[in-house]
Amino acid sequence: MGIPKAFLETEVAAAKAQGAPLFADFMASKEPYASLFRDHPWLRPPKLNEPLPSGGDHYWETAAAVDHPDWQGVDLPQPTKDFQQLRHDFGRWGYGLIEDGLSKAQCDAFLNRLLAQANAEAAAGIAHQTPSGQYVPCLINKGDCFRGCIEQDPEHVQAGPLIEAMLNETLGEGWICHSFLANGADPGGYPQGLHIDQAPLLPWVTEAAPALVNTMFIPQDVDADNGGTLVIPGSHQNLIRAGSGGALTDMPRPINLKAPAGTIMLFDGRLWHGTGINRTDQRRFVATMSNVKPWMRQQENWVVSTLPEIIDAASPKLLHRLGMQALTYGATVEGFGLGASGRQGDQWGNIQAFRQAMDRGDYRRVGQLPDPRRVSQEGFTIKDVRSSAKNPL
Repeated sequence: MGIPKAFLETEVAAAKAQGAPLFADFMASKEPYASLFRDHPWLRPPKLNEPLPSGGDHYWETAAAVDHPDWQGVDLPQPTKDFQQLRHDFGRWGYGLIEDGLSKAQCDAFLNRLLAQANAEAAAGIAHQTPSGQYVPCLINKGDCFRGCIEQDPEHVQAGPLIEAMLNETLGEGWICHSFLANGADPGGYPQGLHIDQAPLLPWVTEAAPALVNTMFIPQDVDADNGGTLVIPGSHQNLIRAGSGGALTDMPRPINLKAPAGTIMLFDGRLWHGTGINRTDQRRFVATMSNVKPWMRQQENWVVSTLPEIIDAASPKLLHRLGMQALTYGATVEGFGLGASGRQGDQWGNIQAFRQAMDRGDYRRVGQLPDPRRVSQEGFTIKDVRSSAKNPL
C-alpha cells in the first residue's frame, strides 16, 4: 500500500503555502532586537571586519557611572554585604554587587590559576579566542578553586551561602549550573554586542522572574579603562515592559562596571550587558557562572566534558549542579529518572553511574531485543543502576 497522497512532501508543501502559518507574526518578530537597533542606532555592534570606530555615538564609548552624565548622582548598586540591599539592587537595577565575595587569598588563588591556565592553553594552541578576547571555558576541569565556586563552597568563595540564598530566591530551589567560563577583554579587542543571557528564550520574555541568573567573579579591579563590563542599569525592566514579542523603547545609556577585585556580581538574565573595550596593555579577566532552571538545556555539556576523576569524586551537590540529577522533564537516561524529584541526592535520578560506565567502556544500552524467550537478563547498565538506586550503600 502506498503512502497517502496528503503525506507526500509535495502535497505538504502545497498545503503549507495556503493560509496563514500558526503564530507567524510572533515567531518572525525578531524582537526585541529589531526595535533595539531601529530606535537606538547607537546600540548597533561594530563590524568585526572593519577598524573599531572611535568617537561618535556608540554604546562602547562610555564611562563608569560616576563619570557618566546620565548616571551621576543616581543611587546605583555599590559593593555590599547586606542581603536586603542586594535584594533591592537586583530587583530595581537587575544586578547586585557582593563586597569581598572572594577573600584576598581566594581572589589571588582564583586569578593566578586562571592566568596560568589561559597562558598554557595559548601555548598549547587551543586558546578560545573571540573578537573581545580570550575565553577559558569549562573551568570545572581547571582548578579546585573553580569547582569550589560551582558548589559555593566557603573554602573557595567566602560569600557562598549568600550567593546560594540569592539564587534560591531568584531561580527557585533546584537550579543548576548552565556554564562556567572566564571572559577575557584583550587590549585592542572589540566590544561585545549588548545582549541578554536568556536570549535563547526570545521572543518569549519571562516577565515575573528571570530564567537565568549570572554569578560573575571579578578577580581583578575592573573599570572603564580595562574593559569593565558594559551594563545598562535597569534594562531588564525595559524588556519586561516590552513583553513577549514586544518592542523595546527608551533604552538608557550603558555604563562600564567599576568594582574592586574580590567583588562578585549577581545579575538578571534579562539585563543588557557585554564586554567593554580594554584600553590598557594588559588582559582583563572576569569569570561568569550562569545558572538556570533545572529543565533548561545547559550551555556546557557537563556530562560529556567533565573529567572522569571529578565525576568519580563529586559530591551529591556537585553532581546536582552539573545537571546529573535527572528529573521527569530533564536529563533522563534510558528512562531512568522519570518520576524523580530532581533534588540533590535522590538516587532515582542520579545518572553518575551511566557516565562512569561510559568511562570504563562497559556501558551496555538496551537496543532492539530478540524474541522474549531468548533474552538474557544480564549485563544491561540500566538494570544495575536501578538495583543500586533501590539498594543504596
